[in-house]
Amino acid sequence: MQIKDTLNEFEIDWASMPTVEKEKLNLLKNKSIVVCGHELARCFCYAILYLNETKFLNIKVILLGQTKKALTDYRSELLLRNDFEFIDFNSVNELKEADYIVYTGLCSEIINPSAKIFTDEILAAKAIAKAAAKTNARTVMLSDSRVYGNAKHYRVYSENEYSFAEPASVDDFDVQLLRSTETFLSCCKKSGNFSLTILRTGIVLGASTKLQTEFDNVFASIANKESCTLINSDNKYSFVYITDVFRAIVYAMNTLETNTTYNVTGINSTASTGTVAAILHDIYGNRADITLKGKGELRACAINANKISFSGCKPQINFETALELCVMSRMTEDRTMRLPHSHDGRMSSIQKILLAYLLEVDQICKRHGIKYFLGGGTLLGAIRHHGFIPWDDDADIMMLREDYDKFCKIAESEMPNSMTFQTNENDKNCFYEFAKFRLNGTTFATGFSKEHTKMHNGLAFDIFCHDKTANSKLGQKLHLKMTLFTRALVFNKWNRRKAENGSKIQSLITNFCKIIFPLRFSLWLERKTLKFFKGKKNAKYLYDGMGRNIYNGSFPIEYLNEVIYVDFEGHKLPVPKEYDKYLTFLYGDYTEPAPLSTRLGCHEIQLCDIGKYDGFELTKH
Repeated sequence: MQIKDTLNEFEIDWASMPTVEKEKLNLLKNKSIVVCGHELARCFCYAILYLNETKFLNIKVILLGQTKKALTDYRSELLLRNDFEFIDFNSVNELKEADYIVYTGLCSEIINPSAKIFTDEILAAKAIAKAAAKTNARTVMLSDSRVYGNAKHYRVYSENEYSFAEPASVDDFDVQLLRSTETFLSCCKKSGNFSLTILRTGIVLGASTKLQTEFDNVFASIANKESCTLINSDNKYSFVYITDVFRAIVYAMNTLETNTTYNVTGINSTASTGTVAAILHDIYGNRADITLKGKGELRACAINANKISFSGCKPQINFETALELCVMSRMTEDRTMRLPHSHDGRMSSIQKILLAYLLEVDQICKRHGIKYFLGGGTLLGAIRHHGFIPWDDDADIMMLREDYDKFCKIAESEMPNSMTFQTNENDKNCFYEFAKFRLNGTTFATGFSKEHTKMHNGLAFDIFCHDKTANSKLGQKLHLKMTLFTRALVFNKWNRRKAENGSKIQSLITNFCKIIFPLRFSLWLERKTLKFFKGKKNAKYLYDGMGRNIYNGSFPIEYLNEVIYVDFEGHKLPVPKEYDKYLTFLYGDYTEPAPLSTRLGCHEIQLCDIGKYDGFELTKH
């Protein structure tokens, strides 16, 4: 059974874990994960199995449940898979090994007070503790903001702060159960000598899941063009989309400190019910016919998630996107993402400007006999969309070294005055390893580039070079490592950052060399490394030493031997004849569009001003 063939686009969105970096997921390869819990556990199991199919992670998923009734909401075909197994609480002693345990407990579940649910959850925690002590697996437990108790007005809670909860009150049953489960497992950790990381989430939103929230009727009403009511609360509440919950889980499994508690929220995702209604109205207009009615509080509170962000696990999904996905998943028509953060309505103009310069570069290359190809997302857009990817905000081309060097010599004199050709040689404040065209009179800066105010930060068009590498696997590996080392030297020296690449020894060496090497020397060393095999006559492989695709390693040189022309926004532009092999090498199944929640532009643009080019239109000849 292929999980990917049974999921809809919203399930694929969270199952593909789009907010988790590839290198983090790769750390889970060939591992075994015990999973226990309710709806979040089911979704997490599906996500891991989906990644096994699409990323070839070869992870063994072991579902732990009280009885086989825990499988009720799972597809029965799962039991036929080699990468999925079920064991009950009484069989924990038979568990031979596990690398990780993920216990989602009652996180974001509606809890109806009863002795049975209290007993069942403590039994689950007991089974988890037993499994963790037996296997010494790194254990992650999920809880939620209800554990903080009855929130005081306007209070935002950090990990070690608690509000009041009435011990004998039925109204506070969920608070006491979450606290009891956390406390029980923490005590077991000490006696069982295993590690435990606790993640406390805001209200978890998840499209096409069975997670229930007080906002479900609002999402459904907007989808069906009906009016609805929403409780009028004085407090604020924190929310998080399910993909960022999975991101936090993966980070807790291999990066975050053990025996520590972290709060988990989304980007700008703490809001009152009134703010939720206003955001939905901003997205859907009068279709969001929401009336705030009555007074009351939700079973949640506002939480501070700075601790996990400072530890490197920053949320990736903003609140508007999370809400929109929840509404879209309930629609039967008009399921189009409005991309509320697509550069404040400038995307159309940005793409038209980029197309103009693509056509200009095409003419220059033809005049000078320079071979080039559309690259990266621009190539992907050409093949999949016959133009720009709708949510892409830049354009890339790629060349082989000989053509790249030739292009860099003539580019500055060939481009119109409205453009600046930028390299680390002609812009003393720029240390990118690749070349760019910048549109004068504009600003288009990421959080990274905006710190370099003396560097030209106009709307960019990127030119990458693919260099030759060694023919042997060992030679390729050494060349790749040296490239990453010299790139880290330049990047971290330029940005006054401490190198942290996952290896303490490598980081120590990089930071030492960063201190003693002048920046221009590091740049020279990087350039020499990139061109080390430039004169190799019988080279069989290339690599993308300048770009983000460097982590994919090398690929056969014949992928970029020949050029063909394809339609791109109504024009014919060059792509590799072997584009299918090349794109498969880069992206795997490139025919599938990016997950819904990531369709917000490929860059986090913090300064955007396109000046007189707003509303730009190509001149027709």
